[in-house]
Amino acid sequence: MAAKTSLPTAEENRPSRCRSGRRNRLLLNLTFVALVIYALCRITSLSSYAVLFVPENFNPQSPQVAIDTPVPEVQDLVPFEAHIMSKCPDARDCLRDMVLPAMVRVYDKVNFTLSFIGTPTENDGVDCKHGPGECMGNILELCARHLYPDPKIYLGFTMCLTKDYKSIPERELVEDCALEHAIDFEKLNECAARDSGAFGVAMLRESVRRTAEVRLKWPCQTILQNYY
Repeated sequence: MAAKTSLPTAEENRPSRCRSGRRNRLLLNLTFVALVIYALCRITSLSSYAVLFVPENFNPQSPQVAIDTPVPEVQDLVPFEAHIMSKCPDARDCLRDMVLPAMVRVYDKVNFTLSFIGTPTENDGVDCKHGPGECMGNILELCARHLYPDPKIYLGFTMCLTKDYKSIPERELVEDCALEHAIDFEKLNECAARDSGAFGVAMLRESVRRTAEVRLKWPCQTILQNYY
């Protein structure tokens, strides 16, 4: 009886070059995956290294500048100063009618500074026209600026106090205005009392010195880029 002959399978019928091609494709795929992993590792490494050179004022939301596009020069903010006395009614009117309306319009274009009027004394102190209470009010407003440099905060706090200038520097008024403008009252108090009051007096003397430099002629005066 003749031996039974089995039919060849489809795998056996497939040419050997097909099996070779399949191995080559697998090898190419593995090579591609390896290259991708290597590239990702390189990008991650370079990104981590580049973080060290990002400037502190870098804004990730700012528009991207093309490499071949010249970066525009950053224009300096225009100096804008106001010189006041915390317990003076003219300061209230000046802030309400001149400074605040101007700041609403040009807040992002000016470098605002609030300075105070007084007279330095020989013992490293300051005389204020409306008495020691005004000096303390000036110091509290300078401490607000020292702790919260954003004019929207410390200028709002100053305006709040000035609306009731006769009550400066009563604790209840200061606490209410601090709460209204998200200022930490305890930190404000610590600033005013720092170094037994010497820190606040030093800030006030420096502020008064600046006012003396511009030779004020009125109880409240504003200066925009050296124009009175």
